[in-house]
Formats: sequence, C-alpha cells, structure tokens
Amino acid sequence: MWIKNSTYKIIRVNGEEELIEEKPSLSKIRAISGCDTLDTVILTYKRGEPEIIMPVDDIGMLCRKPVNPKATELYRAVCKPGTPFSIHGDVAIVNDKDF
Repeated sequence: MWIKNSTYKIIRVNGEEELIEEKPSLSKIRAISGCDTLDTVILTYKRGEPEIIMPVDDIGMLCRKPVNPKATELYRAVCKPGTPFSIHGDVAIVNDKDF
C-alpha cells in the first residue's frame, strides 16, 4: 500500500487496483471517484504529519454508490474499534506531500 511521491493507487469497488505513475491532482481524483466533494481518511502518519491519505467521495453512501470492501477495510483499520461506517465508490491512495 505504500505510495511514493508522484504516484497514486486507485482501488475500485470491484477490488481492482491500478497504480498511476504521475502526480495526483484533486480534479483527477474527483473524476476517478465520480464526485464533486472529497473527504480525507488519514491512513498513516510520519513524525506527527499525515503521510498516506485516502480521498473518498464525501456523499458516496447518499448517492447509493456500492461499498468498496478494500477501502472500507483500510478505513476501519485506522478507526475506533466497532466503527460501523463503510466507504462507498472508487477511491485513491495518495502521498499527502503531493498536495
């Protein structure tokens, strides 16, 4: 899962993953996710600062997008135990320094 600068990974709802070897942009991630509004899940920290983040569709559930099992697993791994929420739609995994 570790992402180098100027690359990012797409995790689709069907489980497919794609590594993109270019600097990510919010417009590209919104297009991939099919959304206008993104929220951010912080997956790892380095020296107290976010390092790897997962931009997600902020209203994916409301738009009835399917659950993304892999993204939900990553999300729940960093949440309080028992968190019932899921990630809906395609997501990106990016290095926070690229923004």
